[in-house]
Parts: sequence; structure tokens; C-alpha cells
Amino acid sequence: MPDLTLAICMYNAEKYIKETLECIIAQTMQDFHLLIINDCSTDGSVAVIEEFFTQNPRQYEIVNLPVNGGLSAGRRYVEEHATTRYIMFVDSDDCPYPTLVEKLYGKIVSDNDLMAVGCHLEYMDNKGGKMKGGIYLGETTKEGFYEKAAKEKLIFMQPTAIYDREVALSVGGHCISGFPEGKPRYQDLCEDLDLWTRMSDLYKEGKAIVVVPEVLCRYRKHESAMSANSIGMILRMRHIKKNLKLRRRGEKELTFIEFRDSLSAEELKKLEKDAIAADSLRQSYYALKKGHIFTFIGKLTSSIYNNPSYIIDKIRHNIFRKK
Repeated sequence: MPDLTLAICMYNAEKYIKETLECIIAQTMQDFHLLIINDCSTDGSVAVIEEFFTQNPRQYEIVNLPVNGGLSAGRRYVEEHATTRYIMFVDSDDCPYPTLVEKLYGKIVSDNDLMAVGCHLEYMDNKGGKMKGGIYLGETTKEGFYEKAAKEKLIFMQPTAIYDREVALSVGGHCISGFPEGKPRYQDLCEDLDLWTRMSDLYKEGKAIVVVPEVLCRYRKHESAMSANSIGMILRMRHIKKNLKLRRRGEKELTFIEFRDSLSAEELKKLEKDAIAADSLRQSYYALKKGHIFTFIGKLTSSIYNNPSYIIDKIRHNIFRKK
């Protein structure tokens, strides 16, 4: 019986799921339970999966959720229903390289102190073409992690990671309660940052989260999704940071609703300006890529006007980033 569940949370992934499954069956390590969570897809995703495994026989399980609950609800379902010690999530449009599972699993089982292990990701576009940049976050050593956790830092790491299911549940798993009903689903914003940061409390017990410093997966970056809910992301990060400090002081955490309602009108206005700065800078980048110079200048000016320090911070944190 495998000690690992590789899970794919899927919603309307008809266009990409076959390519992802091709990467899954090409993994050099196949000793895992493959679990696909269908979050009420309305396209032909399930039919694509069934046809794929008819042509490429392999164990798999598909669970059709009765209500569309979003990404965090799907991940929480896996955490509560999987029977293996370890879980790894792969997005339904990502393309893991063949050694992803083998290297991350080998790393986490090599040291009982490790509760989660991630890797580096490189970007690809909608058509699978290579893009500049990637996600190179996370500490590569336990010592680096302990230092960051002790300083009450947020723990940023890629979602393509393997982690100890019971450890995650012991700190609450993916959180799905205490959020407003409807959309946007705030619980699906920074959901991994929330989990990794709560798990970081266990650094006092010698537990650690590390990253294998290798590109082991291609991450599909959808330009249409670049206008993300920036104000929601900022609110969630502030919420996660607030709860980190509360927990470390032994105080009761705030639900997202409680946290949001505690903010003053002035604080919300400042966060909204930060969000506009983030969105405008992002839009200016894509305008420049397309050669839309006037749009580029306009969006860049908007970003600087709303928060002049934002672009400086982005340059400082990215100019020396690994390519």
C-alpha cells in the first residue's frame, strides 16, 4: 500500500488535464495513490480522464464533489479522507517533470523532522510555451527555516509540494471556515501560505519545511488570471500574519470575517491603494510585452501614484532572483 496520495483538484480542466496526466504517468516513481477531486466541472473533464485511463491503464480514483466548494475545500477533503501519511497536490494544468514525485518523496522520508518539502517551478504560457521567470521560494535548509520561523515570518513556498497529512491536520489543515459566503472565495487566496505558516509554529519541536532547489515542475501562468483579486490577497496575507502573532502570544486567532471587520476605513483605503498599485504594475508589464507603450506608461504611472514603494520592493526582491 503506497504511503503517498498524489491529488489533483480539478474544475473545468478539459483543455489541460490530459497533458497533466501524461506527466503523472511518466513519473519515475509510481508508488502512489492517484486521487482526482472533481469540483463539479461543467465541461468534459471527466470524460477526458476516463478516456485517458482506458488508453493508459493505471490505478486512479475520482471523487465527484456534490457542491462546488473551491480549491481549499477540495484540498481539505483530501486531507480528511486520504489514508496515506503524505499528500502531494498537482494543479490540473501543471506539467511535472518526471522526477518530481521521486525527489520530493525521497527528501521528506529521509528526515523525520521534515513536515513539508517543495521545489522550484518554471513558468509556461497557456499553450505550454516557456516563459521567463518562475517560482523560486523557500528555505533549502532546516537551519534557514528555523531562523525564519523564529522571527515570525510568513512561510512562502510553492503549492507543488509534499507534506505530512497528520501534521497539517494538527494545525487545522486548509482552512475553509470563518469566511464570507459567495465570491470572491477568500479561503482560496494564499491558502498554501496560510497552511505553511501555521505549520511553521512547530519549529519549536524541531519540525521544518524545506525546498529542493531544482526546477521539477512547469507552472502554467494564465495571463487572463493576472487581474487577480489583489485586495483579497493583501487582506489574506495581513490576516495570516495577524493570526501568526496571536498564536505565538497564546491568544485566540481571528476568523477572516473578524479580521476584516476590525479594520478601519482608513486602513481599508490604504490596502485598496496597495492593490491598485499591484494590479497596475502587473498590467503595465503585459502591456509592455505586447508593445502597447501608452498603456504601459499609464499603468506604470498609476502604480507609482498609488504606492511608489511597491515597484521599488518588486525590483529589490526580483532583480537578483534566479532565472
